[in-house]
Amino acid sequence: MDKMDKKMKINPEKFAYTVISSQNVESNLPEEIVKKQLTLYLSAYWLVEKFNQMEAQSFENMERREYEDLMVKLSGFRAL
Repeated sequence: MDKMDKKMKINPEKFAYTVISSQNVESNLPEEIVKKQLTLYLSAYWLVEKFNQMEAQSFENMERREYEDLMVKLSGFRAL
């Protein structure tokens, strides 16, 4: 199997939809619910796009320190 075949690519639309489907956003105002869900959707979509870009650069060639730095950056990401 070629190295290119091993790379992971996440579908950002499906991922973002799964994220908002798994979250219970509560509010008395429908517009506030929609805004929160839209923010969550866009944040999840953007994060997956970033992941896919980084994966395209190949995690396999990443040094341990670079990988750890990436995980720290991803863990600091706040959606809402």
